[in-house]
Amino acid sequence: MQTSERQIALKNILFATDFETSATRSLPFAVALAKRYGAKLYALHVIPSEALALASPQSVDQVLAEAGDFAGYSLNQLLSPLRVHGLSCDALLGEGSVAEVIEEFVKQRAADLLVVGTSSREGLGKMFLGSVAEELIRDSPCPVLTVGRHVTTLASSGVQCIICATDFSPVSAHALECAVSLAEEYQAHLTMLHVLEGSPTSLQSAIESAERRMRQALPAEVERPYKPEFVIETGAVPDRVVNLAADLSSDLIVMGAKGAGAFAETASRLGSVVHRVVAFASCPVLTVSNVLRLERQ
Repeated sequence: MQTSERQIALKNILFATDFETSATRSLPFAVALAKRYGAKLYALHVIPSEALALASPQSVDQVLAEAGDFAGYSLNQLLSPLRVHGLSCDALLGEGSVAEVIEEFVKQRAADLLVVGTSSREGLGKMFLGSVAEELIRDSPCPVLTVGRHVTTLASSGVQCIICATDFSPVSAHALECAVSLAEEYQAHLTMLHVLEGSPTSLQSAIESAERRMRQALPAEVERPYKPEFVIETGAVPDRVVNLAADLSSDLIVMGAKGAGAFAETASRLGSVVHRVVAFASCPVLTVSNVLRLERQ
């Protein structure tokens, strides 16, 4: 089988957890990818600065030590079964601003992928759907795989169907590169989706133009078991992405953050396109920011 020069190599995967059910649900996906690519898995917990907010100055050290002991024990409980089965993995512990600490560990460990879980609950300890998630999706030095509470796909099932949503921005091109590489790795079906904005004067012309641009965006052909499919729709972008993923029983959605056009609002506020896709998708969502740090084989 001929392989693409753009084939991605995942060597280090960072799994961030707050020990909530949502985070635990995302662990099997991190493990499955680590096994598939022979990557090293890092499990990271960050003790948030807010956890010390109510502590008196005299008790800060004690509270921090107790939180650290609990986190260390919990991380090793997660990783011990994986080590028994031969997976290379390490526990990491940090303290401070959650997003900033996670991004720093991504850089320190040269992570090729960050994996986080999300939930719809609010408050301390449930931050991965709030501002932390937005910061990570927007600013992480590497792609981010998020597993939301509506995900029904199983990590053990592998990746058989991938949807890549594109708005033709440069970051969408990076996302497509990842989607194509994953499709080649897993011999999966790849569907490219573009959602038309507004009300085009000529719908048929707009559809033909969009399909032509999607075909041109694909990297040079290599031998694939399935030809990529092209879907052009109209309407609200997050709804179209989420619905198509459900209709196709997709195992993964890949899309860019910090995009242009339909995805542009992801750069400005929470509750935007990518956030809503992540929150309601029935499968994990891989987002790529404007900084792509993935090594090639």
